[in-house]
Amino acid sequence: MIKTTLSALVLLGAAASAQADVLLQENFNNVDALGASGWVFNNASSPVGSNSWFQGNSKVFHAQSGAANSYAAASFGSAAEGGVLNNWLITPEFSTAKNVSISLWVRGANEAGFSDHISFGLSKGGSAANDFVLQPSFEAAGDWTKYTFNIGALGAGTVGRFAINYNGLADSSTYVGIDNLSIAAVPEPASFLMLGAGLFAIGALRRRQRG
Repeated sequence: MIKTTLSALVLLGAAASAQADVLLQENFNNVDALGASGWVFNNASSPVGSNSWFQGNSKVFHAQSGAANSYAAASFGSAAEGGVLNNWLITPEFSTAKNVSISLWVRGANEAGFSDHISFGLSKGGSAANDFVLQPSFEAAGDWTKYTFNIGALGAGTVGRFAINYNGLADSSTYVGIDNLSIAAVPEPASFLMLGAGLFAIGALRRRQRG
């Protein structure tokens, strides 16, 4: 097991103790049904391909937990041959009135000669691509890897959306999976991010890779 900690831009100490309040929990048992619960699919790849995000294929790899195909997947087919991937999976709105913790698992197909890239983004409730402040793209590992980060409270009445963006060149990409996404309000002692004026800085981003 490999543990990596990336310290980052703006950290804010919080002092409180209470149980986390789950705002969103998604295990991707039925990707086709996500739209009915407020999720947004936006395949902005160029030229656009034949698929967007879809139900995981257990023949490529199994889900992080649960049924073998219970994860969301995207592939090089999001763009046409020779195209550029820009395929978004966006959560429903969630409250940012309190400190928020977001975690999810990511995996790439790890096929020789190919690599798959993901970015995470946050908006103040908008669902258009230009509403999101994206973090730098990273290569998805060939094992399920958990990403966890925190967002500082933005005050009463505020909301946000979290996005997963599959990107890169279609001809050098293959297949990526997302599983077990959880968003929770956490009024506990922790380090939190501040979001403002176009800044979305991940603080204390933790990666845990399962061998």
